[in-house]
Amino acid sequence: MTMKEKIFETLRTMGFEVEEIEEFGYGFQYEGKNYLYMPNDEDEDFLCISIPAVMDCEDVSNEVFYQLMDKLNSTLKYVKANKLGDSMWLFYERELYGDEDLEKMLALMILHLEAGITFFRNLITSAINDDDSDSGTSAEDSEEVA
Repeated sequence: MTMKEKIFETLRTMGFEVEEIEEFGYGFQYEGKNYLYMPNDEDEDFLCISIPAVMDCEDVSNEVFYQLMDKLNSTLKYVKANKLGDSMWLFYERELYGDEDLEKMLALMILHLEAGITFFRNLITSAINDDDSDSGTSAEDSEEVA
């Protein structure tokens, strides 16, 4: 059984319904959020789980977009933000050695991504509040981004 098949089997055992998303990988949901398992056909020992499109580039200025990305990447240990297309995605990547407890490892990866999205939302709230303080508007007047 290939590593990809083992990961599919483990995700199903964990109760996830996995469906193919053309050109991206395989999607599943947890706590109302979309996740992607993105297999690497050239390196089956590379495991990548992501939360796609947590923020569109057009939602904020380029400066704020990259400041948020830098803050995420410099603060979080395992979750990293990257720009993919016209949006910011969160990724958790690791190398597999073959003897991992896949259920435990996948659960941990998903929980780290969940914590990453919570941290990201707190950053946005802080950025909106800072911007509102500078402009004299209230947080209620601002749209939520994430």
